[in-house]
Amino acid sequence: MIYTAELPLIINPPHGSYANLATLVKQTRNTRQPSLFLFGGGSLAPSMLSSFDRGAHIIDILNTIEPDAMGVAKREFSYFEDELTLRAYEAAFPVVLSNVTDPITRRELEGTWQDIVLERGGVRVGILTVIASASSEEYLMHRLQINSPYDTIISRANALRERGAELVVLMISDELPFINKLLGQSQVDLVLRSDPYYVEPVAPDEKPRANYVIVTSEAAAAKVNIEWPQGNPGEAQYEVIQLPLSDYPKDPVIAEQVATYDNRITALLSEQVARLSTEMDTSREAVRTRENGFGNLVSDALKEASHTDVAIINGGAIRGERSYREGHLLTRKDITSELPFRNHIRVLRITGADLKSALENGVSRVEDASGRFPHVSGMQFKVQLSSAPGNRVKELTINGSPMESGRIYSLATSDYLANGGDGYDSLKRGTEVPFSQQVTPLIADIVISVLRRQSTLSATATGRVSFVNGRDS
Repeated sequence: MIYTAELPLIINPPHGSYANLATLVKQTRNTRQPSLFLFGGGSLAPSMLSSFDRGAHIIDILNTIEPDAMGVAKREFSYFEDELTLRAYEAAFPVVLSNVTDPITRRELEGTWQDIVLERGGVRVGILTVIASASSEEYLMHRLQINSPYDTIISRANALRERGAELVVLMISDELPFINKLLGQSQVDLVLRSDPYYVEPVAPDEKPRANYVIVTSEAAAAKVNIEWPQGNPGEAQYEVIQLPLSDYPKDPVIAEQVATYDNRITALLSEQVARLSTEMDTSREAVRTRENGFGNLVSDALKEASHTDVAIINGGAIRGERSYREGHLLTRKDITSELPFRNHIRVLRITGADLKSALENGVSRVEDASGRFPHVSGMQFKVQLSSAPGNRVKELTINGSPMESGRIYSLATSDYLANGGDGYDSLKRGTEVPFSQQVTPLIADIVISVLRRQSTLSATATGRVSFVNGRDS
C-alpha cells in the first residue's frame, strides 16, 4: 500500500511532488503483489495555482496517476462546499468523507462517498475518512454538519465489516486522541495520516501503535507492507517505510502535465512588484507565533487601501513558507504564492471591546502555532503568555492612543475573518462598510497594488506585537 497526502504544490524543489509520486506508484503497481494507492487529501489548497482554479489542476493530475481512493482533509474546504463537490465530480476515483452530512439532502456531501470497499488480490479493504469537529471553525463551512469522528468511525467500520471488509483503513488529517484506543480494540486495522510538523509524544502510552502510520516529512510517502496468517487478518503485521518523493525520478507524462500548468501561471504572474531592502521570512513558525515583516506589509496595505483606523490579517493566510534574501525582486507570482486563498477585503465598524476580543482570539493558541495569530496595522499591544487565553492582550493602543472599549473603530480585514473564521467570532458583531471600489478586490491584488508604488520594501518587525515574561518579540 502506498499512502501520501498534503501535496498542494505541483513543483516543490528540493522536495519531490506529483511527477515523482507517479513513478513510485507505477513501480509499486508493476510488482506482482496486490497494491493500493491511497491519497489523503490536504492538497486542493493552498497554492498560487489553486487560487485561480480552486484545486482543479490537482484533480487533473491525480486522474492521470489514478489513486484507488482519495480522503478529504480540512484543506479541501478552502473554497467551500460547492467547489469541493465540483472537484469530487471531476475526479475519476472515489473521494471519501465519512463524518459530514449536508442538512439539505441529509446525506453525505454531494459527489463524495461515506466509505468504500476495494478488493485487491482477493482481500476486501474498507476505506474511511474523518475530519476533526473543529474544521468547520477553521474553514467556515457554510452549511455542512460535522458528525462525531469517534461515533462515525465505530458505526462505519462496523458497516464495512458487515459488507465483508477484512481490513478497515482510516485516513485522518488531524490528531485525534482516541486513535490508539480504536486500534487497540480492533475497531479499525490501519490509520494513515500526514503531518510534517508532528512531534512524537513523550508518554509511552500516547505513542502511535505500529499500525498508526504518520508521514512526518514534507513531500514523502509511506509504503505499508501488510501480511497476516491465512484467514486471520486480525493478526496482521505491518512494515512501514517512509519514502521521500525526491528519491524517485520524475514520470515524464506527469512532468509534462505539471510543466504546462507551471508555464501558464509563470507567464501570467511574472510582473515585478518591488525590491526587498531586507531579508524576509514567511516560514510557518515565523508567521504564526510572532510579529512578521511580511504580515506587516499585508496589514499595512489593507489599512492604506481602505483608509481605516486599523487592519488585521491572520498568519494562516500567509502560505509561502520561504526565506527571501535582501535584494530579492518580488513578483506578482511571489505575492500570490504567499497569499494563495482568494480572500477579499472587508471593512467593518467595530467597538474597541470587540477588537480586543479579536486579538485575544488571535493570541489564544500561540503555543500551537495556530493560523489565527494576528498581524496588525494601526495597533500595538503586548502578549502575556503566562495568562490564560482570553486575558493575554495588554497595553493595547490604537494609532498611539489607548484603546477605548466603547469607541467605534474602522477595521480592514479579510472576508474569512469577518465571517468568524479561525475563531474570530467577535468580528461578526461589526457593521460592514462598503469598500470604496465597485468590485471588492482580492487581498493579494490590494497588496500588489500598494507595494508596486514603492521601489524598495522593508519587511521588518516594528514592535507592534511584543511578548512579556521573557518571550522575544
